[in-house]
Amino acid sequence: MLKTLLSVNEDLASSIALRYTAYLNQFVPLSLFITHVEDPDEKEQVGTGWVRRTWEDGVASNGKRLIDRMLQTENIDCPLAGRPKIFVGDRDKELTYELHNGLYNLFIEGYLNSADHDRFYERIGSPLFTKTSCPILIVKNLSLSKKCALLCADSVDPKILVEKSMTILADSTFSFDIVYFKYKENEALVTMDKEDGGSHLREVESLMAEHKKSVEKTIVLSGTPEQVGDYLKDYALVASTMPIRKCMNMYVLANSLASVLMVR
Repeated sequence: MLKTLLSVNEDLASSIALRYTAYLNQFVPLSLFITHVEDPDEKEQVGTGWVRRTWEDGVASNGKRLIDRMLQTENIDCPLAGRPKIFVGDRDKELTYELHNGLYNLFIEGYLNSADHDRFYERIGSPLFTKTSCPILIVKNLSLSKKCALLCADSVDPKILVEKSMTILADSTFSFDIVYFKYKENEALVTMDKEDGGSHLREVESLMAEHKKSVEKTIVLSGTPEQVGDYLKDYALVASTMPIRKCMNMYVLANSLASVLMVR
């Protein structure tokens, strides 16, 4: 089972993430831990020593009530591996520390789908995303599908994509497609010949075969990030390498209507 940390707040994104994670557990068995970080305004922080500890205990208690209320409301069909973890402080710092010390295999958080590329890039460029070594799953929608896609492009390293994705998906019961993206300002999305994927595509197929994973469909798409993002809506998740800059692959992930698993 994959040791997984799911970060939640009392909002719609976390509600969707909770339900999606319970669905994911049917395909990828998870050892699930839930966490919440109370990140109070600096004006609210008081004192030092026992005064501050007492204040932090009170803030943490509020966080625990929030988590308990969410779990009761959502009533997800996925057992927890332990009690919810409540932290007080800077969210990215606290989660980075917990992920590092807890030796998690996967981190999950909710993200309301938006076509705001800058907002998406700011999130994946945050200290949490850049310092966390384990794969990160951004839940965008409650996509109840039985298949996932590996997103390839000329800028994607096939070995990293397959090897790291399979640390999460190797034992899953999902079916797999390979989607190869080639940018072009077309009026409509165009399906190209498989040969147009070149050596990168052949290497991804070869690596999947080494992992004894059959690929149901391989498709090469030519179009804009918006068009490809819309195409991906029928997948439970899309696996991709983590973009390190604003590239066309990043724009596809920002526009993806499916949840995104990013590996490095």
